[in-house]
Amino acid sequence: MHHPALSKADIATIYVLTDQHGSPVGPERFNGHFSLIVFGYTACPDVCPTAMTDVAGVMEQLGPLSRYVLPIFVTFDPARDPVEVLRDYVSHFDKRTVALTGPMSAIKIVQHGYGVLAVPGPKDADGSYFISHTAAKYLIGPDGSHVQSFSHEDPPEQIAG
Repeated sequence: MHHPALSKADIATIYVLTDQHGSPVGPERFNGHFSLIVFGYTACPDVCPTAMTDVAGVMEQLGPLSRYVLPIFVTFDPARDPVEVLRDYVSHFDKRTVALTGPMSAIKIVQHGYGVLAVPGPKDADGSYFISHTAAKYLIGPDGSHVQSFSHEDPPEQIAG
């Protein structure tokens, strides 16, 4: 039996991840909201904290409209980002952020759905490593469709606009 190829947007909607409170999360969790998604990892030295600070800035700029937007952080690094690490990490940014982890296979489905690249570098002697990755933010509509992508350089004012 032949299945038509899924579009990128559809691929990104077939997954089960876990949020920072240990609850399973699938795409239905985001229906009815705009979602502003950032992919990254908590050990990221500068790009990810900057992106999360920008997202917090966007939420602030939106004021009362922010209730329609859900900030989401998806880790590329489930080995170093268990739920308690994610919970602590996102608590430093916008408190409404949903942080997601899960098996690498599920993360890769979402990552590929958005066309996000993540390439782990070599491990240092202490076991740490850097992950080169796409630094973009993705705005997803209440129906799960991709509305717009923003580059790492886009200021919060522009995204909020």
